[in-house]
Amino acid sequence: MCLTINQLTRQSNGQITVGCRSCLTILANYNLPLIVALGIQEVSLQYRKFDEYKLMQEAVDGFCGIILFSFAKEESEIKELILRNSIAKASMSLKGIFAQWGIKNFQDGWAMYRNVLDRLFHIEHIAQNNQFQDFDDWSIYQQAIKQNLVKGDNRFQNTSPPLNEKMKVRVKELLKNKPKWKRPKAEDVAKSMEMDFLYKYGFDMATMHTHPMSDDGTQDFHSITGIPSDEKFPDQIALLHNSILAVTLIIQNVLNYSSLKWMNIMWDFIEQLRLSLNDGNKDYGVTFVKIANRFGEQLPLCAKNA
Repeated sequence: MCLTINQLTRQSNGQITVGCRSCLTILANYNLPLIVALGIQEVSLQYRKFDEYKLMQEAVDGFCGIILFSFAKEESEIKELILRNSIAKASMSLKGIFAQWGIKNFQDGWAMYRNVLDRLFHIEHIAQNNQFQDFDDWSIYQQAIKQNLVKGDNRFQNTSPPLNEKMKVRVKELLKNKPKWKRPKAEDVAKSMEMDFLYKYGFDMATMHTHPMSDDGTQDFHSITGIPSDEKFPDQIALLHNSILAVTLIIQNVLNYSSLKWMNIMWDFIEQLRLSLNDGNKDYGVTFVKIANRFGEQLPLCAKNA
């Protein structure tokens, strides 16, 4: 199946957008790789081999590590900390998804993929509305509430680490003045991004693997017992394909919304990796080596915006 769709475009500051605006508005099919839906170029449905996806995952892991060290060199306010940690979480999630695929635990892999999309929607919502401090206040408040529940229940021994004095003051203030921030609805954020298909055919479909369904464990039964099945199960390679692509969207958003200005070569890597999902081109590997060499020589890959 081919779609006539837009190309990736690059803004004058090096940032990548998808399509002629921030995203595409096209009809997507859940059974197709998200790369078709994202509209990188006209493609026929074709998945890569596992070894190719594994190389991509390892490159993403190294790329994320370099980004994290670059963040660590700069003084970070709460906005940069949240963006930085989102990169770390996305990278770890991708590792976990590959691990789940490796043991044929596909359902939990899809549940983790849903979490990746959820994180993408959170970043988009928080950044677009400049709610980084609100999100942090709400998070601290929610954690304090849960810890207080444990402290107040004599059936359980409280093992929460003690808070430092600064955090005690902050928690006390937040408990007196409950934060009004609310989690965004995934569907609403996807629509605002003009990528409703990420919700319909990604987040919402993966929800069926997050909450119990009547046929859960059917494939697991045959995987564990080795008893042949009359049903032919899919190889679930789409899980790896879509997860890599979703993580590149998180990386793109983090670099876009960061207060740091990143070198064009960082955007080159993201673009080339996405194209490799389609045609298997290994240009992203050459670009990653250039990035790694520059990082190894302690040359900057980003700078503070003036």
